[in-house]
Amino acid sequence: MTRHLRVLTNSEMKTRRRCAREHHLSYELGYRPIEDAESLRIGTLVHAGLELWWKSYPIAAVLYEATQSALDEYEAAKIRVMLRGYDARWQGTHNPSDVVAVEREVYAPLMNPETGHASRTFELGMKLDVLLGSSFVEHKTTAEEIGLGSVYWKRLQMDTQISTYYAGAKSLGHEVTGCLYDVLRKPGLRPSQVPLKDEDGCKIVLDGDGERVRTKDGKKWRQTGDAELGYVLQTRLETPEEYEQRLTDEVAENPDKYYQRGTVVRLEHEEREAQLDAWQLAREIREAELAAAHPRNPDACQRLGRMCGFFDVCSGTASLDDESRFVRVVNVHPELGGQVEAAE
Repeated sequence: MTRHLRVLTNSEMKTRRRCAREHHLSYELGYRPIEDAESLRIGTLVHAGLELWWKSYPIAAVLYEATQSALDEYEAAKIRVMLRGYDARWQGTHNPSDVVAVEREVYAPLMNPETGHASRTFELGMKLDVLLGSSFVEHKTTAEEIGLGSVYWKRLQMDTQISTYYAGAKSLGHEVTGCLYDVLRKPGLRPSQVPLKDEDGCKIVLDGDGERVRTKDGKKWRQTGDAELGYVLQTRLETPEEYEQRLTDEVAENPDKYYQRGTVVRLEHEEREAQLDAWQLAREIREAELAAAHPRNPDACQRLGRMCGFFDVCSGTASLDDESRFVRVVNVHPELGGQVEAAE
């Protein structure tokens, strides 16, 4: 279906609030840093698994489908643990008959709360993860602390995405009473080195000549390394199966650390305030386009411990034409209408 108005999504608005230049490069020129797409892969694959879970697929099918595009077996292991834990935590907590739609694409007018008129330039576009009778579910994966009362939940009180989704659900004729915010925390454990052992179960330590080292009294094999003496504990990378079991144990022992749900409501005055935020942001986008002015925001170059994927472009040390680092896309809203496609 051809859209007659320009679609504005929450992802685009979030990018514009962060940096006008990043927004210009991403949504007006259509470039994407390749490394950014890779860093979002786990969240995308877990989300795909959750879609099937809410459609009542068997957990075995959910795990299989969600891991088909994993980078390697270690990443697949992490995805399986996250989804298996989700199933154990929340199975039986909802009635499948209450699910109206899963991954429902919705478009709603961008309203000017001062005049009550809809924009003639923009419309809001979104995809509701799960639509229930009088509420909707929003899934999120994050590396942040998600305990109830944490900054993560406090920040949701100002999250315009939830307010936008309220508008989207209402545009379908649903009287929304709340958003069930469903958060999965990504385990931070990485594959580790495992000590090599002999047939008797003793760890193996070698000296600089590659000879096995005994304890000082010579009665036993040494089982710890010593950098100053040149004694090295022999190790191997743990297998994907061992890694998956270690992750499973961690999540099973700390379920509240990795899975949280909370109902987020929006009062009438909060919805109006969110409308005003979105309206003003759309005006800024349009005015910047007309003026061809897209200022950089140096305060947003570094976030969550990593640099913006366009940092080298903005600082003049890289080019958007570098196909090893950037791809130009046709669909700048991959959450709508399918996957990102490379432009010709």
